[in-house]
Amino acid sequence: MLKVEGLNKFYNKQQVLYDINFSIDRGVFLAILGPSGCGKTTLLRTIAGLEEADIGKIFINNKDVINLHPSKRNIAMVFQSYALYPHMTVYDNITIGLRIKNIKKEIIQERLNKVVSILNIGDILNKKPTEISGGQRQRVAVARALVKEPDLFLFDEPLSNLDALLRERAREEIKRILLDLNATTVYVTHDQIEALTMADMILVMNKGKIMQFDTPENIYNKPLNFFTASFVGIPQINYFYLKSNEQSVIINDSFEITKNENLQNFSEFQKLLKNKAKEYIFAIRPEKVSLTKSQDLNFITFEGIVKLVENLGNQYLVNLSILNNENLTNFNLRFLINTNFKRNEKVTIYINPNNFLIYYKDTEELID
Repeated sequence: MLKVEGLNKFYNKQQVLYDINFSIDRGVFLAILGPSGCGKTTLLRTIAGLEEADIGKIFINNKDVINLHPSKRNIAMVFQSYALYPHMTVYDNITIGLRIKNIKKEIIQERLNKVVSILNIGDILNKKPTEISGGQRQRVAVARALVKEPDLFLFDEPLSNLDALLRERAREEIKRILLDLNATTVYVTHDQIEALTMADMILVMNKGKIMQFDTPENIYNKPLNFFTASFVGIPQINYFYLKSNEQSVIINDSFEITKNENLQNFSEFQKLLKNKAKEYIFAIRPEKVSLTKSQDLNFITFEGIVKLVENLGNQYLVNLSILNNENLTNFNLRFLINTNFKRNEKVTIYINPNNFLIYYKDTEELID
C-alpha cells in the first residue's frame, strides 16, 4: 500500500536520508521512531510531497507519486501544531479541504457527521480554536484528516503538545479510530511508548538511516544493533564492554573476572563469546536481572552496593555498583524490584546468560 524504494535526500551537499527502503500493506500502522534530528520528519514530509526526494521512488496504492503535487497524492496529514486556522470555526477547519475541492454539500455533511460522532466533538463545531482545549484541538486536527478519507494518514508528533494524561487518552483514541477504519498510517514520534503501544511495525532511524524495521516485539526483545537496543526501553538497557583472554574476562577495561577466583562467571561468559579476539558489548534489560536463581540453570552472579533507588510507583529501579573483591568499580547495573532497598545496602543479583544481548563492539551488530 505504501512502498519507499531507494530514497535519498540532500540539503545542498549534506545528505540527510540514506537509501531508505520499506513497505507496508493496507491497514498497517507504522511508527517512525528516532531521536531529534534523525530524519524522521524529513522522511514523512518527503512521503507527503512537502519535500522533494533527490533519488528514489514512493508508491501509494501501487502508484508512483514521487513527482505528484501533495494535493494529488490523496493523503491526510496531522501536524504537531495541529495547524488550525484561528479565525475559522471548528466546523470550517474540518471541512475546508473538502470545500476547496468542491465536494458536494451533502457528501461533506455525511462525512462530517461520521467523524463528529467518532470523535465526540459535536458540541464545539461553532467554536474557534482559541476557545477549546489542547485535547479538543488535537481531535479537530484528526477530524480534518478523517473527513478526507485518504489512502494514507500521516501524523507528525501529534501528541507532543499534550500533558501526560491527555497524551495517554489521545493515544488510545487515535489507535482505536484508525483500527476501526482499517487506515494505513505513518506516525512520526520520538516517544517510544507511543511507538510500542500504537504501531504494528516500527521503523527506527538514526542519522538519516534505517536502523531496524520490525514489529514492536522484535524491536524491544531482539534489537539487531546496539543503537536500537539502547534507544528503545524505559528504563534504558544495561550494557557494558567486555573482552577476554585465556585466564580472565575484563569488563569496562577495569573489572576483571579471573578463571582462578571466579570460575563460574568466567566460564559462563566464555561460553557466550564467538571470537575470543573480539571486543563485545553485553546488554541486558533491567527486568531480566533477578534476585533469585533457578536450580536447573547456570547463572552469572554479581554482588554490589545500592547507590540509588528510584520509585516508579508500581516498582523500584535500583542502581547497583558492582563489587570486585569488596572494592567498588565503575561497573553498574540497574534492576527492577517490587520491594524497596536502602542506599549502601549490599545485594546479590543473578543473570541468566541466555538473557544477554551481545553485540560486536566495532560494528555494534547483534550476534545471533
